[in-house]
Amino acid sequence: MRLVAVQLDTVWEDREANHKKVRSLLDAASVEPGALVVLPEMFDTGFTMRARVVAQGERRESEAFLKRLARELDVAVLAGVVGLWNGQRASNEAVAFAPDGSELVRYQKQQPFSPMGERQFYGAGESHHRFSWAGLSIAPFVCYDLRFPELFRPAAREGAELLLVIANWPSRRSEHWVRLLQARAIENQAYAVGVNRCGEDPHADYDGRTAGFDPQGNVLLEADERAQVLTMEIDGMRVRAWREDFPAWKDML
Repeated sequence: MRLVAVQLDTVWEDREANHKKVRSLLDAASVEPGALVVLPEMFDTGFTMRARVVAQGERRESEAFLKRLARELDVAVLAGVVGLWNGQRASNEAVAFAPDGSELVRYQKQQPFSPMGERQFYGAGESHHRFSWAGLSIAPFVCYDLRFPELFRPAAREGAELLLVIANWPSRRSEHWVRLLQARAIENQAYAVGVNRCGEDPHADYDGRTAGFDPQGNVLLEADERAQVLTMEIDGMRVRAWREDFPAWKDML
């Protein structure tokens, strides 16, 4: 499977501007039909705590854009969005759509980022979710989830072959980002890919470093700080062969 990671310089709380940026980046790239296109956490708002302001309305504007993108490019698209306002909180979600507009997965971030009080504005999810695309079992996660390996184990135990993390991970802790992704790959004998934003917002700077690791922790790629589109090949047979050759996953507690 070809994974297309969009490292976006997100415009603060401006959906229309971010949709234009995504289109511009993808128009300049070569995206093959059948690929999985991945955008960062809260791709069209930035990591804002103004949940009531940026929550999608009943028309689900962010998701409508993702569906159009999937249809026009004939790909699956996964991205981070702000869900609906429920009267008290919104939700920080990873959603994916197929070219026909059908929903492949909807995952709610399990670990809101407590240093910014995220839990006050966004509810927490209760479990992982998996979906299949191009013959691969894929489990999405969101940003701060990455620091909690126990969240990834159940997905791997159920057969997830690609652990996919979308994020707004700041530059001051970006070495943690890369090393934790590598650790998730090694310990779960799965691909681990993290798609981060770049640029800056009112609270932090972001140096990108979108990265991918194979099931043995070998580097597939690591981006620099620029907005860009990156492509990597994900081969489910490599996961299955490594798990067969060195079946450490069978000893998970």
